[in-house]
Order: sequence, then structure tokens, then C-alpha cells
Amino acid sequence: MNAPDTANIASRLNPMELHNRAPWNNVVCGLLVFTSRWFLRPIGESADWNLFWTGIAIIAIALTTMIAHGNIARNYWSSLNVLAGVWLIVSTRIIPPPEAMTWAQICLGVLAIAIALTSLANERQR
Repeated sequence: MNAPDTANIASRLNPMELHNRAPWNNVVCGLLVFTSRWFLRPIGESADWNLFWTGIAIIAIALTTMIAHGNIARNYWSSLNVLAGVWLIVSTRIIPPPEAMTWAQICLGVLAIAIALTSLANERQR
């Protein structure tokens, strides 16, 4: 039994197929941001609302990215998720949550940025 040629497998993948995975990962990241406000209590009301709206924004932008893929010439919706990830990181200083939540926000912000940049790279490749 011959092993498949792994070098040729990557060349046969269609960039359109790869693109749809990155926004789905950002939907999951947005859900984590949205639900993370229930993990640690007490959390301030402003930090609670910050996580609520930022999570909703990440999810909505990721879903819009998937809908717009292939329907417009250039799909830059994921750049808004980069901004949402930056906001998650910056908001730890502006709206300080508990210490453990601060690290969770920073990690989720970095994750949202990385996934959004992957989505933008896949879109650019198309």
C-alpha cells in the first residue's frame, strides 16, 4: 500500500474551501468571550457589558465574513475582528476586570486577532 503524496495534497486544496474554517473559529472565540463573563464572579457591571457586546460583535462579524465570502470582490470584514481583538486587550486597562479574567481577555483577544488575520490571508489568497 502506497502512502499518499502529501506534497501534492496541499496543492490540490482550494482556497475557497480553506476560508470558511477561519470565521467559524472566530464564532467559537466570540462565544467564549460572550460566555466568559459567567465564569468568574463577582465581575463589575461595565466589564460584564464589555464582554457581552464584544462577544456579540465578534460573532456577528465572523458570520458576516462567511456570508460575504465569494459575494464581493474583496472581503475585509475580518479586519473588524482584528479591531475587536485589540479592543479586548486594551479594555483590560480601561475597564479592569478581576485578575483571572484579565488574562482570559488577553488570551481571547490574541486568539481573535490570529484567527481574523488567518481569515484575511485566506481571502487575499483567493
